[in-house]
Amino acid sequence: MKLVWRKSALFLAAALCVLGFQAARALASDQAPPPSPPASPAPATVSQEDADAIILDRQLVMQQLDKDTKALGEIVAGISPADKMADHAKGIAKGAKEAFKAFEQNAPGGGSKPDVWTNWDDFSKRMQAFVTASDAMAKASETGNVVAVSELMIPALPCKQCHDVYRLKK
Repeated sequence: MKLVWRKSALFLAAALCVLGFQAARALASDQAPPPSPPASPAPATVSQEDADAIILDRQLVMQQLDKDTKALGEIVAGISPADKMADHAKGIAKGAKEAFKAFEQNAPGGGSKPDVWTNWDDFSKRMQAFVTASDAMAKASETGNVVAVSELMIPALPCKQCHDVYRLKK
């Protein structure tokens, strides 16, 4: 049974990484995401010195999100014990909020395309959905139910879908 669960979790994680949010979500559920609140207007531009600090902050937040996501993926795949599941899920929820805040000021650069700010309504809706879904996953993680958390991972981690549109290719 554990081998089947591990293969299913690994498949889900692979689908999320390879296919992106929409395709992987279709594999896991029929439910539509919750409606997003209206987006705010595009943020104002900041000085280059401030922009450099904002970009560094964004990069650090994204690096921590990557670490928490990988650790949570190993937990739902059965590779690592679930004792830190809530810590990593809560870290993702915290990182989602921090990432959204880090983009509120118009600071192009780093790996971000200028489209983040020229298409702010779409970008901010995606970030708000990330915040909402990762909060739900963090709340579910408090129960210790690995299956519930794994089912919420796809909507809680729309990274590839957003990066495909708003991040420069590495």
